[in-house]
Amino acid sequence: MPSISGSPFEHLASIKESFFPGKDAETVLLAYHGDFNQGRIDSVIKLTEGVVLEAGSKRRVMKRICSVLIELLQNISIHGARNLEDNSDSFLLLSANEECFRIVTGNLILSSETRHLESKIDDLNEMSQTELRKLYVETLCNENFSYKGGAGLGFLTVIKKSIAKFNYLIEPIDERFSYFTLEVKLER
Repeated sequence: MPSISGSPFEHLASIKESFFPGKDAETVLLAYHGDFNQGRIDSVIKLTEGVVLEAGSKRRVMKRICSVLIELLQNISIHGARNLEDNSDSFLLLSANEECFRIVTGNLILSSETRHLESKIDDLNEMSQTELRKLYVETLCNENFSYKGGAGLGFLTVIKKSIAKFNYLIEPIDERFSYFTLEVKLER
């Protein structure tokens, strides 16, 4: 598979510049590049608990951030694509400024899934908080599960906790793969 853009660290730097242009007041609290499995997700959550509390946030803020991270990282682990070397080429950046925490994740996806993903995110971005709550309750009650075990609550849960609409980017790599980057902002 072709490289996304040089080394993983060059790619992370380019993503950081895309999502945090000129934000010198932004402090990176946690950065990770590699595969996410349940053990790694558990480790990242433990680290996140510590860095968020050390950054001066309250426990309720830390719990919200960890809840969102669990959703995002499980989404990568379950729904992300794997390249020919069986890697997901995923990353996570957690940063903070005076106003908010930012979580930026990235992972491979199948190019055939990009339109569906864009449509789902765009639909969620257009909804009001009231519409999001209503859809959440309806989704909880419908008990329709996908072949991967999900009921479609992941992004819905995350956007309900976010203080801004999703910012995302899908970059085609080749005919088979694209790279999906998602930014979520959470209350400080």
